[in-house]
Amino acid sequence: MASAELIMAAIGTADLCLQYGKRLVNVYRAYKAADENVRAKILIIEAMWFRTVEQIEFVKRVASMLQEEHCRIHFEIFETLQGKLMSAISKIEAVLKKSDPEKAFGARLKKWKFVLVRESIDETISELERWQRIFDPTWLLILRVGDEGIDTELSRDVATPSMSRSSTLVPPTAAPTLSTARHLREMIKNEASRAEVHVSLSEDGLDWDTATVIPYSNIRIVQRLNSGRTFAVDSIVCGSDVDVPRARADAETLAKKLKQVDSSSCNLLSCQGLIKRKDPRTRQLTSIDLVFRLPLSPSLSQTKPPELSSLRQQLLHTPSSAISLTQVLNIARHLARAVSTVHTCEFVHKNIRPETILILPDENGTRMQLGSAQLLGFDSFRGVYFHTNRLGDPAWERNLYRHPQRQGLRAHEAYVMQHDLYSLGVCLLELGLWTSFLEYCDGGDGIKPSSALGLKLDDFDYCSQLSGTKIKEHLVRIAKSKLPAKMGDRYAAVVVTCLTCLDPHNEDFGDPEYMRDEDGILIGVRFIEKVLLQLGNISF
Repeated sequence: MASAELIMAAIGTADLCLQYGKRLVNVYRAYKAADENVRAKILIIEAMWFRTVEQIEFVKRVASMLQEEHCRIHFEIFETLQGKLMSAISKIEAVLKKSDPEKAFGARLKKWKFVLVRESIDETISELERWQRIFDPTWLLILRVGDEGIDTELSRDVATPSMSRSSTLVPPTAAPTLSTARHLREMIKNEASRAEVHVSLSEDGLDWDTATVIPYSNIRIVQRLNSGRTFAVDSIVCGSDVDVPRARADAETLAKKLKQVDSSSCNLLSCQGLIKRKDPRTRQLTSIDLVFRLPLSPSLSQTKPPELSSLRQQLLHTPSSAISLTQVLNIARHLARAVSTVHTCEFVHKNIRPETILILPDENGTRMQLGSAQLLGFDSFRGVYFHTNRLGDPAWERNLYRHPQRQGLRAHEAYVMQHDLYSLGVCLLELGLWTSFLEYCDGGDGIKPSSALGLKLDDFDYCSQLSGTKIKEHLVRIAKSKLPAKMGDRYAAVVVTCLTCLDPHNEDFGDPEYMRDEDGILIGVRFIEKVLLQLGNISF
């Protein structure tokens, strides 16, 4: 457990955040009458802050139950929030210090001051959203803590000191954070609770005649029968090499957990349920279809399949001149958050590649402007604590994204979370260079390594682990030599950390025994600290 000094420091910093946040919201609230647009933005800040207050108050109550590293990362993230709030207060008070809001209305703010107020609110929203994207994975990791006191605190439904639920300060759009977290923890820890959630769907509920495969992916987009609502379908083929009872149980557990997630904050689509397909003759299970809800938006309400794409499709066909560095960085952050959430839900993904990453269009529905990235491709996943098979395949285009310990027909080591981290590193490398490491031959004659990868098919010889190690070292050299000029030193350092996560000299992830704790908290904290935080601190 964390030391008393660290616990008090974290709680003290949390209290300062609550004080500064309340002060900032009150300053903004005084100007609600300025303009309808400003009023709408202030409501957004109130909703965001209510959610944050609920989360911070919860952390204060459970801080004594957290491990040292977990408590420390909360302390550091609270310090970051404190700085952002103090900066926002300083800026808005400097703008408004000559205005008395009680006297200014009904008179209007001077036009120039109104513009500055609006800009201040926009900047605050942006900074709070950016901070929240870092805080959420840290906060959700608490759900894996074994202490039963976590359940007790999640069940509390009390008003926070800073903002009462019955108060008019609570906007109707505020998310029920603790309630959602409680349900997710029940799915993670409680077999009985999972039994109460039904996820089985009828095959007849979807109009399979509308099914369209996303290019360079196995993900299908299917419409609901007699409706324009579309879903993403991810299939697990139950072949002879699959432990079908285990696959079925894992798929049901995954569906129940992903039914609880907030897709907007973790970049995993919410799961509608699953369809079990059987051979009509033998009645044996042939596949399990995971059905995911696509977010409702003007661009997706009547989505045409070409507007949805895989990351592979984007890397192959969208020129780098059409993609901003900010867009690339956002996709990288999305992927890292998705991997963190998968691990928090006590799964390893085992199949992180550009083909399994779905790119949604932006709010205007244009595919050339990248929206959010959503991680799918759950055909190989398994529970963290269940036995892993070591069967692989010779496909070089898949092995490229696997750690050397997991390449070839027979993997050398059991699958651990760090192997997902390695796969993420290869994807981040490809993403940062904005080039595909795979090249599709004309006439459908197969796939070969692209010139950007700098390898030949002969280099992919998986008879020994030595080949995989050489490929890994080659990728590290690319990251060190080419990535800084494209994405900067910080981004390149994150990629190298991911690619070398199981190297003996890697101080952050290199010792598997040190990383192995009862609840899987330590590796989650390190992932947040060395990947999510570092990506979050990059700006262009």
